[in-house]
Amino acid sequence: MDKIIKKVKIFAEWFIEWFVFIAAGILIICAVNFALFSAREELPKDILVNILLSAMLTAAVTAVFFMVEPLKKSSMLLWFFMHFGCLTGTMLVCGVRFGWIEFDLFGIIDMAVSVAVVYAFVITIYYILDKHRADQMNRRLKEKYKDEEEM
Repeated sequence: MDKIIKKVKIFAEWFIEWFVFIAAGILIICAVNFALFSAREELPKDILVNILLSAMLTAAVTAVFFMVEPLKKSSMLLWFFMHFGCLTGTMLVCGVRFGWIEFDLFGIIDMAVSVAVVYAFVITIYYILDKHRADQMNRRLKEKYKDEEEM
């Protein structure tokens, strides 16, 4: 039972973290697309709810994928393409359902490019924050062991 609770807790933490990053990324890509390609002056209210829903779905997919990391470095590329494919599929369904794209070749390519841009944005932000956390933990460990050696 403790293992299940621990996995649910890890999933929830990762889900929240990925949700924030992905929602920001989707909001940015939607704002850019809307500003460049829409004739309307205002963003419809329902788009904000749709962004949150699509971010929740893709955050759930991402949290699951990060809980099942590849066992070997050689399978990392396959893991990456599977993750990207699942995100693209999820966003295609959302895009068609929410009226963001037409389900034709151009719409699929448009959504795949949008997913790639959001993916690159989110992974870059995640990498920068993760590197900062690792550097901070290493610095604290060095300080701790330096203090213990001096005693």
